Amino acid sequence: MTPDETLRRIQQGDLLPVYFLYGAERFYHTEILAALTARLITPDNRDFNLETFDAKESGPHDWTAAAKTMSFLGGTKMVVVRGLHEASLSESDVSRLLDTVGDPPADTCLVLTADQADRKRKLYKSLTALPGAVTCEAPKEAALVPWLKKRAQDRGVPLSMDAARLMLDRLGAKPGLLAQELEKVITYVGKNENITENDVAAVVGDVRKEQVFALTDALKQKNAEQAVRLLHNQLDHGEDPIKVLGMIAWQFRVIWEVKHHQEQRTPIPQIAQKMGAKPFLVEKAVNYTKNFSRSHLAESFKVLSQADRELKSSGKNPEG
Repeated sequence: MTPDETLRRIQQGDLLPVYFLYGAERFYHTEILAALTARLITPDNRDFNLETFDAKESGPHDWTAAAKTMSFLGGTKMVVVRGLHEASLSESDVSRLLDTVGDPPADTCLVLTADQADRKRKLYKSLTALPGAVTCEAPKEAALVPWLKKRAQDRGVPLSMDAARLMLDRLGAKPGLLAQELEKVITYVGKNENITENDVAAVVGDVRKEQVFALTDALKQKNAEQAVRLLHNQLDHGEDPIKVLGMIAWQFRVIWEVKHHQEQRTPIPQIAQKMGAKPFLVEKAVNYTKNFSRSHLAESFKVLSQADRELKSSGKNPEG
């Protein structure tokens, strides 16, 4: 099932005894858990009917025992196991868990979450085949335009198509961040007011551009681990690889030019004037010029040029 379908069924009271929420988009985990909790748990029964486990610090014996223990106050008991992908499970652990999942106790809702699920493994092959298995991955941007508009409409605030597209352009395909920023925009415009492109521009920062700058800063600092992590994040959330590469190339051209003027002992204000750049940009580049020799920069431009050609001809991503 998709997260949206799952939420719709929960809101309609169509509940399943077991849910497996898997995928890196934890926003969906949180939304579905919140919907189930709202449906099953009240302030009066919360202490008795809701148990939550960290899979890394507990085991199937704890989870299954909790699921099989009847609620003191009656009603449906909700047992949540977070981070199943981090658990170290023996074959007997897997068998115990699958036995419970295959024949869940009455009046119990068992919810398992995992950031990833290797379907080649017996446990995940079985869990992903469940009726309550929900894939929680960041959707394509095209799917998020109607998603944003519906979310705003459900809050009683119409969102224009242009406004939705601007939010995606600035934030990327990140449902959690989009939902958070949408709430800010709704607060800004007030209830029953249309959200326009100007409203979004006034409230929502350009996170995508900021993240690209963070990536290039990591490269300029020669922090390979941070750069790779940021690059993965950019690509996983739908950023255009050619756009990312272009920004990296532009930053390195700035360093090259500033380094050239530095070698001529040109003062920073004059460098900025010659480059037609703002002084703060030149000052920032000066901090990185010592990290790169001319030969290193020249080699970097060769690599960037080759990556650009491959991207445009074969659609590969810049990690390749």
